[in-house]
Amino acid sequence: MNLSFKDIRFIIEAIDHLIDSYEERIEVIEDEDEDEASDLGNDCKFLEALRKDLEKILEQNVSPTSSPGMTDMSFENIEGLSWQKLVKPVLELSMNERLRVIDAITESIRQEITANKIEDSSEKCGMVTDKVVSA
Repeated sequence: MNLSFKDIRFIIEAIDHLIDSYEERIEVIEDEDEDEASDLGNDCKFLEALRKDLEKILEQNVSPTSSPGMTDMSFENIEGLSWQKLVKPVLELSMNERLRVIDAITESIRQEITANKIEDSSEKCGMVTDKVVSA
């Protein structure tokens, strides 16, 4: 089964709701039916483990399937595209995926600025060294 990030978020929310329901039920039947309470407790532990596994997938930024639309989009021809055409495939991403794209873009800009500062700094140092050597 192939699941998108949005699918996984939905499943995690459903698991949370189910765990809450089980815990409420356990409180009601705890003294009356120990076997059912035990079964529900075990189910809660299983669901919590499943939830953690699903969250790890989200944290690793590894989508079980590629997002539709983004696989068709090539960054080689992005310069000629209008922002309206770029928005369409982005809207197919979940909010979580869009935020990760924003983080990636922000970090790439920071790295480029840092690299340019280092390059400019070393060029200035080279100019100073050339002047000192020629003097």
